[in-house]
Order: sequence, then C-alpha cells, then structure tokens
Amino acid sequence: MTVIRYDTTMKELAGTMSYHVYKGEVTHPEHHLPLLIYYDAEEETFCFSTVDFQENRPSICDFQYPAKSIKEVRTFLKKIGMDAEHVEFTTQYLH
Repeated sequence: MTVIRYDTTMKELAGTMSYHVYKGEVTHPEHHLPLLIYYDAEEETFCFSTVDFQENRPSICDFQYPAKSIKEVRTFLKKIGMDAEHVEFTTQYLH
C-alpha cells in the first residue's frame, strides 16, 4: 500500500502512480533508422530513443529537450530536417 502525505508533490506522485507520455516515431533523416520520440507534458520535455519505454527510461533519455506542447516538438523536428507533420503521437501509459 502506498501512503501519500498531504505535502506530496506531483513529481513525487509520479513515482507512485501511473502517468502517460506521448509517443511518436520518425525515421532518422541521415541514418534511415526508426527513432522514437517521447513527450512528457507534465515535465514539458521530450527525448529521442531507439528502444521502447518499458519499466525504466532508456539511457538516451537522460538528455531531454524542453517543449511546452507537441506543436513545439514538431517545430524542433522540422528544424533538424525531419518530416514532423506526418508524426502521429499516441498515448503510452507508464507505471
């Protein structure tokens, strides 16, 4: 059983509760390999990964980029030469 104190912050709750991120997939423009994008609206960050999130974040996600919305993620993707308009983001629940 998880006990939640009255002064528990949202970040502390993230460690005890399920939450979701948005997941998209693109092809790397130079290497032509699949690349996953994870956007965390709660933290307002996104990262790239070559492996699917499971229980823990992959080590590549130690570096995260700031983004206040998926629109900002798409803007970033366009700037680095990716076809951002065709990226479909789906919700992925993490525990």
